[in-house]
Amino acid sequence: MPPRADTRARVLHAAVRTLADEGYGRCTARAIARTGGFAPGVIYYHFTDMDDLFVATSQFTSEARLARYRAELDGVSTAADTLARLRHLYEEDGAAGHIAAVQELVAAANANARLAEQVKVQTAVWQDFAAGVIERLLAGTPLAELIPVREVATAAVALYLGMEMLSHLDAHRLGPDALFDAAERFAPLVDAWRLSLAEPDGSA
Repeated sequence: MPPRADTRARVLHAAVRTLADEGYGRCTARAIARTGGFAPGVIYYHFTDMDDLFVATSQFTSEARLARYRAELDGVSTAADTLARLRHLYEEDGAAGHIAAVQELVAAANANARLAEQVKVQTAVWQDFAAGVIERLLAGTPLAELIPVREVATAAVALYLGMEMLSHLDAHRLGPDALFDAAERFAPLVDAWRLSLAEPDGSA
């Protein structure tokens, strides 16, 4: 990666981390520079202003994580395996601050038209990705014609982002780990059911 591109990526990584740790309201140029270990002026060498940085950060975190998700879930065809991989990816997202950063950007988009447009674009991309995963899991079963895939994909993306907020509640039983535990216990039953539906002489 060329030095300039490397520095730009460093700024974007620092913006993600600062959004996650300090929130949008405290995500100033000085705070981002402190996180990344560079001078605040470096930001303005690569971005016109802070709005430009936040728009770029929304695209950056979305595209980087989507590439990772696509690579990890490519060819996966069972609910159990899908959930296991999603759990691992979710843990990666949490550790790196991606989910928390996206939540901050979504909230900030209410008062920022440019950011709102970028968040809208990236959300649609994730909905398309989720729809593709769901369609693959339903392929070859009667459920493929019955389940509204687009609506389920939209709900899945919203739940995935919303689980991060649950992790901050005192009601630990409602946290992400508990939800993944419950889903993983249920997943083998879903796979067995899908297999029976896909068999010519099987029954639901």
